[in-house]
Amino acid sequence: MIPPELPLPLQSAIDELVRGSDRGALEAAAARLTDAYRSGGAARAARTPVEVLAYVAQRAPATYAAVASVLGRVREQRPDWQPRSVLDVGAGPGAASWAVRALWPEVERIVLVEAEPEMIVFGRALGLPGTEWVQGPLDAAEGSFDLVLASYVLNELPPGELETVANSLWARTRDTLVVVEPGTPAGYGRVLGVRVTALAAGGHTLAPCPHDDPCPLEAPDWCHYSARLQRSEAHRSVKAVSRGFEDEKYSYVALGRAPAARASARIIRQPQIRPGHVLLQLSTRAGIERVTVSKRDRESYRSARKAAWGDSFDVRSRDSDAREVP
Repeated sequence: MIPPELPLPLQSAIDELVRGSDRGALEAAAARLTDAYRSGGAARAARTPVEVLAYVAQRAPATYAAVASVLGRVREQRPDWQPRSVLDVGAGPGAASWAVRALWPEVERIVLVEAEPEMIVFGRALGLPGTEWVQGPLDAAEGSFDLVLASYVLNELPPGELETVANSLWARTRDTLVVVEPGTPAGYGRVLGVRVTALAAGGHTLAPCPHDDPCPLEAPDWCHYSARLQRSEAHRSVKAVSRGFEDEKYSYVALGRAPAARASARIIRQPQIRPGHVLLQLSTRAGIERVTVSKRDRESYRSARKAAWGDSFDVRSRDSDAREVP
């Protein structure tokens, strides 16, 4: 896994832009964007230079951390896979593409599609090498790509357009489609909508689900994960906060054109470590399981103690004492 913090060149570029700005105007714009984000439309609300800079400083670290975490899961499942071309739709300032480049430095072509001109201006200023920018809607780029990435953008769609956009994204996917959304029930619902569309078109789930069946979670529960990132000085300043870290909650799905190795189970809640055992809630090929991994099985217990929320977990390695718990 790559670190969740922004690469130094990207963080330095953001810090430099923030230092040259009107701090009061930037904080006010950040506050407006926070309200817009909570209602589902932060990027769409960022159009002026100060609004876009506030968005870059405020959201780029969280977007990067979430996407880096998700792509790290994909690479764990397919360590020998190397995308050569990437399409990043609704790219904003390009934070997700920075995560792609950090994970797969040999990517040959990255095309970023973004509707807002000022986002593209800032994205280019941040200096990610080997990129092409296209101004326009999500379907503006032509051709197909090894990896298609849509992060934090489906929440900006008008009602009723999700299936159309999902089909468009899938049509441009030569190999793998990755969708990342806020870790809310609504974000999870959009992720499920894309998954349903791709599976109906012959796709296969790569992660997080270890199967292609309907999600077994029942409302009010929903599938989401968390990435912890350290806040830079610029990040804390723009958000007017003092805490040195932030937990970004996200929902995601990775879908492939062809079947690939999948986890036998995935940890879908924070593991609970107790004296002599670890409690895990797992999504397995048989459904949701809540299990206890006992210290008596040293190998499984050691793995469970090191495991984190979102990790794959080999259910076959659980000892016979592992049992379902209420």
